[in-house]
Amino acid sequence: MAKLTLDLLQQEIDYVIANNDFNGAFECYNLVKDWLDKSGPSKNSSEYAQYNNYLIKLKFLSFNFLNDIDERVDLIKNYFGLALEIPQFDIWAKLETELISVGDLDERDVFKAKMREALEKCDSILISRQKYADQEIPRKVSEWTKNFVASLGLDKFDKVKKLEYLSNNRVIKILDAIDKDKVKMLLDIYEKLKISSKTPEGYENSVLMDIDGKMIIFNHGNIEEISSIDKVKKINTREKGRDALDEDYSSVPATNILPPVSPSPLTSPLAELEQILKNYPAASLEHKAISQEISRLKKAEFKRVQKADQKSDAK
Repeated sequence: MAKLTLDLLQQEIDYVIANNDFNGAFECYNLVKDWLDKSGPSKNSSEYAQYNNYLIKLKFLSFNFLNDIDERVDLIKNYFGLALEIPQFDIWAKLETELISVGDLDERDVFKAKMREALEKCDSILISRQKYADQEIPRKVSEWTKNFVASLGLDKFDKVKKLEYLSNNRVIKILDAIDKDKVKMLLDIYEKLKISSKTPEGYENSVLMDIDGKMIIFNHGNIEEISSIDKVKKINTREKGRDALDEDYSSVPATNILPPVSPSPLTSPLAELEQILKNYPAASLEHKAISQEISRLKKAEFKRVQKADQKSDAK
């Protein structure tokens, strides 16, 4: 196999990001891994380290194609800092896609706990100490998560305290704009992983509803009116979770694919919304919107059962 150049790998990553070609990223990841294993530079060389960095970045871009949760946990635990070095890459969007594909909300919370623990144990470098040679600052991802907890507490972070932390913390004040953004992204992800999916704020699915002739979206505990059809399409694609990757599956080895999750009746959108509804006062707009969506889902389910019974009787 001909030698792969670093310039070519960078071009591939740029193309993947610009075109959302995550299947292409997965194919390129397998190609680079195979080349490194068979004919790449020595594992002890600096050249190998450079190639391995690109390999890890391609693996992050392929996050939703990886074999199982343990592989994803290991990637976060060992290399999270590299994910934040990929331009315009949203690692939370990858994590949320995984969460949406899990029907059971308790299982989602288990997934979040594993990812949160991975960050707490992550020795990947977030901030280069060379840039701040005369300053004592947290360097690793795990050191920053400890700093978050020490400054903001173990439970859900208070919004005012979080704002004060990002504005006034002695260590953060030292950082340049790029490094401050890295810390903020890590903090945002770590915070989201602390919030249960069984709460309105932590529930990942966006729910589109028609309330009095207006298109409304329920998203992370908030109600918003939607006017753009493009936004509706984007939400529908996002809600498919792994199903949205179906078009890419045909060219990916079957052993590397987790099948799309089909929720059981106990973990249906109806059951989830009924659980979320308990968090809102009866007079609130959120309660009204979710109640109407529950009613619609129940009617649709009743019609589906009726139709199935009619087909059975006809036989």
